[in-house]
Amino acid sequence: MIRPIVCCVGILTTSGVAAQDVTVPSGLDVALYDVILEDPTQTARFRFLVPAIGGADPVTFTDVADDLQYLCDTLAIPGLAANGWAAKDVVISLSAEEVDFGVVTDNVTQYFQPFRVEQDTCIWEDF
Repeated sequence: MIRPIVCCVGILTTSGVAAQDVTVPSGLDVALYDVILEDPTQTARFRFLVPAIGGADPVTFTDVADDLQYLCDTLAIPGLAANGWAAKDVVISLSAEEVDFGVVTDNVTQYFQPFRVEQDTCIWEDF
């Protein structure tokens, strides 16, 4: 089941929200555009638009690694807590363009990073 969430950067739903700008350590333009809560697995997916990861001279995964941790720690965890939703896992997604969830979009660069949540802390996980 997918549920709406009120996050620390604004009111979000899983259906066509306006992007919310977020400041990250790298200084890249990042905008939160979707949050998906999966009740059965207690997974929260925070999806961000980051145009700089696409194009002719894209920013690499290594360039945004600190941003991924930062987004989980400072946006996802407080947003979930503010809504009374306990997640076991958080997945932070960065995409060069907005894409539909679960749809393969070969021509759009996307980076994903899963985190395990322990005591309101994001623990970096490998796939």
